[in-house]
Amino acid sequence: MLAESDPATTPGAEAAVFPVKEGETVVADRELESGPHQPYRPTKWQSNLTIISCYIANFSDGFQNQLANPTNVIFADLLGKSGYPAEMKTRISNSLIIGAILGVLVLGYVSDMISRRAGLLFTSGLVTVSTLMATVALDVHPSTNMLWYFVIVRGICGFGVGGEYPPSAAAGLEESDDFNRRYRGPVFVSFTTLMATLAAPILMIIYLICLKASNDNLRITFHAIYALATLLPATIMVLRYFMTDSTLYHNSNFKHQRKPLRFYWLLARRYWRRLFLTSLAFFLYDFINFPNSIMSSSIIASLVKDGNLQTTAQWQVILAVLPVPGVVVGAYLTQAIGRRWTGIAGFAGYVVLGFVIGGCYTRLSEHIAAFVVLYGLLQAFGHMGPGATIGLISSESFPTAMRGMGYSVSTAFGRTGAAVGTQSFTPLQEAAGDSATFYLLGAIAVLGALVYWFLPESGELDLEREDRELERWLGMHGFAMEKKQ
Repeated sequence: MLAESDPATTPGAEAAVFPVKEGETVVADRELESGPHQPYRPTKWQSNLTIISCYIANFSDGFQNQLANPTNVIFADLLGKSGYPAEMKTRISNSLIIGAILGVLVLGYVSDMISRRAGLLFTSGLVTVSTLMATVALDVHPSTNMLWYFVIVRGICGFGVGGEYPPSAAAGLEESDDFNRRYRGPVFVSFTTLMATLAAPILMIIYLICLKASNDNLRITFHAIYALATLLPATIMVLRYFMTDSTLYHNSNFKHQRKPLRFYWLLARRYWRRLFLTSLAFFLYDFINFPNSIMSSSIIASLVKDGNLQTTAQWQVILAVLPVPGVVVGAYLTQAIGRRWTGIAGFAGYVVLGFVIGGCYTRLSEHIAAFVVLYGLLQAFGHMGPGATIGLISSESFPTAMRGMGYSVSTAFGRTGAAVGTQSFTPLQEAAGDSATFYLLGAIAVLGALVYWFLPESGELDLEREDRELERWLGMHGFAMEKKQ
């Protein structure tokens, strides 16, 4: 059997004659690819598994970050003020943050240059082992050695927690875009900020249950909450063994790209403005969010007159629950009014409530219920605005091939802000009182809103088009994207 092309449809060309095998289709002189050469696409089960593991992993990371609250209360009660001084409290809080800065930078590069899946498996394993080591910290003697041991293992854990962010955010965003492009923003917020925020009240509820069940036995309570924190990443590691990389990442990556220094300079030259703005916004948000979250337990403990552990824990549960509705509203607003305006609205709430709480702190400290409600509303605005959007904007603003690196640099600046803020808030709290920390929060929030004004409205970006434009840009400058044949 013979097939001829129509010369009328091929100007300037003579009819081509070629054999066609039975069962093959011919369109405009070209055979459609058949047989083993199918477009790469993860199965629906693999895509769902990636999203589910992102939900659990971000819950686990939020759980790890919030462990500082009950840990501070437990160590302060067991060791006393002299045995657990303010500088050691700050070191323990910062160890996780500093480890996270290193982890986010290393794994951001690994997730782009090697594999999202490989990076995620490594981080889950590291968090599992380091948290298990932290669980036995109270058995290390003397107490000084125990505290330094705890600083080290929490730093290792921080490397894993921080390393989780770039591959998890990138993989989750890419699968969300593939699943439903229109709603990728709310879906992204639901498995990142919402899960991390939900972890806080659930941790505090577990902490309170352990206190009641053990009759305020702090050693048993410590072992229980850290044992549970070990099981979460272990479960995630099993799930991630069966996941695979996204279609977007498979079609656009730097795995086989030659990478001299000029290559990185070209990337920085094209995306420096987005990188600078997302990094600055992340720095300012984490500068005020992390210290206020970590120090909340100490502030509430100082307001509970009888120092009762269970009463303090009950108020902490209430405070931890209040930001959750803020995240849900933020997820909706990212679609309704856009990422930028949602972030600006959140920072505006920070400004108003920060100055109100700071100005009324003396009177509020006499009415703990009023203080907790206002403090909770303040954190709800933060989680609604920059908390819900800064990670989303940092992920959407960069093309697939460098999404992990772009997100990692922005997040590293955020964690640097968290470390600087934590280091600043404790001395400020001791020198000028708790009210001064809220004045500082309000002032920094003004800068945050200003930076957000200049951020790109990333919800309008087409991720596949961004990938094509990057490929064209690199090709124009002598770096055609190389792919495995």
